[in-house]
Amino acid sequence: MILDIVKLKDEPAVGEMAIKRNGRVIGGIKMSKLPTPSGWRISFGGKEITVSDNSSRATTEMISASQLDTDGNYSGLCYQIHSGTLFNKYDIYEMRYQSLSYNLYPIAPSDCKALPVFYGNLQVASVENDLSDQSLFRNGQILAEDDRSAFVALIFLCYVRSYPAPLVSVTNKKLLGKIDRSFPDRIRI
Repeated sequence: MILDIVKLKDEPAVGEMAIKRNGRVIGGIKMSKLPTPSGWRISFGGKEITVSDNSSRATTEMISASQLDTDGNYSGLCYQIHSGTLFNKYDIYEMRYQSLSYNLYPIAPSDCKALPVFYGNLQVASVENDLSDQSLFRNGQILAEDDRSAFVALIFLCYVRSYPAPLVSVTNKKLLGKIDRSFPDRIRI
């Protein structure tokens, strides 16, 4: 599944993007930008997910925890955690969504144009990685295996844009080894 994220509105207080598949609008993303990025609403696949700041559910290892609500019911958390060794530290993004755990690795090899999303050791989606435009509301693309993976990738897209972390160096062999280089080709078929 290939989803195109297209900017519709970028005003001082609010922004809006359309989610398109094969050129047809199938959902949308809205966000209030003041005083800080918060209150993302994602409409996709007949569901609505709200991503909002909620540090009260966070643990000490979680950084910038956001609560996820699906159709008004609590469905999980999205947050950053510190990982790596003393001399090779980096942040990764984690999400606990409907009792499942997902990770997004902020990897920046020159031949990888998207950030990989994993369920365990299996890559299930990727989120665009356009470093030339740092605005919250910018065009992008998501590749996903199915609707659930697409939802997860959309949440990560919103979260990563709200709380960006530095990209991990291309020398981190452990993370580089996780990338499934055939993933984009499998999805585009």
